[in-house]
Amino acid sequence: MSKRKPTLNLWILASLLAGLVVDSGGAAAADLTIDRATTYQTMEGFGFFGAADVWWSSASAVLDQAWTEKVIDDLGITMWRNEYYAAGTTQDATWDKQKPVVQALVNYASQRGVKLKILLTVWSPPASLKCLSDDDSTCNSNPPARPADTKGGHILDPAMRADLADWLVAGAQMYHDLGADLYALSFQNEPLFEEPYNSCVYSTDGYAQTLAAIGPTLKGTFPDLKLFGSENMLGIECGKSPGTAFDSYWYTAHIMSVPAALSAIDAFALHGYVDGVSATATSNLASMWTSFRTGTASTGKAIWMTETSGYTHTWPGTTSAPGPLDLGQAIYAALAYGNVSAWTYWQGSEKDGYTEYSLMAGATKQGKNYYVSKQFFRFIRPGAQRVALTSSDPEVMAVAFQHPTMNAFTLVAINTGSASKSIALAGAGLPADFQAFRTSSSEDAADLGTVTADGITLPASSITTFVSGPYLETPGASGTGGSIGTGGGSGAGSASGGATGGGGQAGSAVVGSGGRVGSGGVVGSGGAVGSGGMAGSGGMAGNGGRVGSGGVVGSGGSVGSGGVVGAGGSSASTGAGKAGSGCGCAVGGSGRGAGTVFLVAAIVGLLLGQRRRSPGDFLRDSKDGLSYSSSTNGGGDQRSAW
Repeated sequence: MSKRKPTLNLWILASLLAGLVVDSGGAAAADLTIDRATTYQTMEGFGFFGAADVWWSSASAVLDQAWTEKVIDDLGITMWRNEYYAAGTTQDATWDKQKPVVQALVNYASQRGVKLKILLTVWSPPASLKCLSDDDSTCNSNPPARPADTKGGHILDPAMRADLADWLVAGAQMYHDLGADLYALSFQNEPLFEEPYNSCVYSTDGYAQTLAAIGPTLKGTFPDLKLFGSENMLGIECGKSPGTAFDSYWYTAHIMSVPAALSAIDAFALHGYVDGVSATATSNLASMWTSFRTGTASTGKAIWMTETSGYTHTWPGTTSAPGPLDLGQAIYAALAYGNVSAWTYWQGSEKDGYTEYSLMAGATKQGKNYYVSKQFFRFIRPGAQRVALTSSDPEVMAVAFQHPTMNAFTLVAINTGSASKSIALAGAGLPADFQAFRTSSSEDAADLGTVTADGITLPASSITTFVSGPYLETPGASGTGGSIGTGGGSGAGSASGGATGGGGQAGSAVVGSGGRVGSGGVVGSGGAVGSGGMAGSGGMAGNGGRVGSGGVVGSGGSVGSGGVVGAGGSSASTGAGKAGSGCGCAVGGSGRGAGTVFLVAAIVGLLLGQRRRSPGDFLRDSKDGLSYSSSTNGGGDQRSAW
């Protein structure tokens, strides 16, 4: 998470688009055609970052059994992302503070039959491994000048890559010793940004070379540990002209160009921002995710979205920031266009009150974004395979999954329009009836009971999940399994390919959707690794300031120029075909997108408002040779000298 204050947030109400749609009188009809024989990615999990409260709060605030049970049983997380803190300076948390939270989550999940997958991300390595510099070429003094602490950016000393690998192994060992083996590790959060809180800057080549250097040590000690990265912004990695194209200039392409780095990485991970704070414009998501998927398809690697936020809890949103309906579309776009197999939100909980950067306020208060997330998290379980689906109505965006071992079928449908829609399902082997759950302006994952397949209606501006078969693991079982990879196209229509994965770390006995049972690696010296963290002198952690209460990003929030996912064009049977031009049309996973929406040009101008960060917000200002800016719709060519 980047904790800078946004200077401007722009958003267009979905109703502006809805007003351009022809009203046929009564509930309009939409056809959803599903092909269960054509499959894409296999889901690895959904989740968020952090504890019951922010890490810089008290040890008693972050550990909360009622919250633990809530996020496992009700929200349905199957992934949990955490920070690996470096010792030696004042930080948000120590391992002694984190360890009880990890134990509580893993133990309760196991009781409920859920194999919780832990993702560990580094914001900064220890200061002793860094150079007091922002340029790889200036870290050559003997001895190199070291920063006083882990904050403020600076770079990893290239000569200390082996030491970095050892420090990362020690961190993985802490979790192993706790009986909670890591599922995956990222050695650097948002490597482009130099921040007042924990941060470390890597050039694109420096990142790839570091990954290549540390990979063998990590995989040699923990063979089932996955490495993911670079956790750069979607809006940057796919910000090349005309603003949504995959850019070979940035981190992902450099990983792909270094064979040892490509061999080490298991999942390409992105953050759903333009600049570390502002959520990617909803209307650009289809194009960007399609660009990233096709740009990396040759590697066969999984694609993950490991952080996003900035969505208000006001339905469907406000005039200044996107809201819950946009969050639903963001998840949909990542799944349908990016073939994403893992999705984690930013902060899960803040006890002082949920904000656009969190989902809930402890166990007692949940925001709208909690319930939107639940529509996906609770009902699409690890091991579920996405199947081909096309929609005849561009305002109806839907994804469908089948779970081969739980024998469940799940359909999530979003109606972005201003009128209700009657839905006709077509395809072989579809269930005759479903359990239905809906979130709207007046409903919070409301249980609608049983609905028949021929009696489905989607209210205006709503998200509904339809489930046939079991969606809860068996309590006391070992969970839903290790990593299944991301499937891959099994049908002729699979344009997306997808990563095939390769089993994965499952810890103790694994039941359910499969995955390889692993011992967790070789026991080393381990050791508790410090306290490190996300504090910073301003930004989110501030000097103890809490998210939303004056610490974080103020009242700002996500930019996103609004609109509805997709931008015209046909998504074909893959749900990930042509992405269109990136305008704010109400189009998405549609087969016939252009017919019902017109006068789009009249609103395009409203989607072009730009937000530019001040030079002080960037990795480097002009004196350091980097002139960088991004707009709310993904920007244009966002590089000059990096």
